[in-house]
Amino acid sequence: MIREYLNNYYLMEQLIKECDEELEVIKAKLYTSPAFDTSGIPKNPSPRNRIEDTYIDIIQRKEILTAQREEYMSIKQKVERYIDGISDLLTRRIFEKHILQKKTFKVIADELGGNNTESSVNKAYNRYIRDNPD
Repeated sequence: MIREYLNNYYLMEQLIKECDEELEVIKAKLYTSPAFDTSGIPKNPSPRNRIEDTYIDIIQRKEILTAQREEYMSIKQKVERYIDGISDLLTRRIFEKHILQKKTFKVIADELGGNNTESSVNKAYNRYIRDNPD
């Protein structure tokens, strides 16, 4: 399970950003909606109120997006807590650079220096996940 969360961390960030953007659009629609017209003059003589229907659809979409955003944030926080819980400094740096900063194992090995290779960094990453699944 944690491997799936780790692999999808960058997607969670993107999904949260997309939810935030769509929520801003929805808020703008709500605040500029003709449903807030207080002139007292009926806009639509038909029995079905399209403005009200649209308003309800917008509110429902907002609720769905808010719930999705909360779920994505929860997964993102689980990943960050998992990384923060790594006691070995080198291993934690590998996870931070690979997951949070989206760097490849080759780049991480070059940055860490010493005798670290792409293969050794990759093995340390996978070994830690295997030995610490939660």
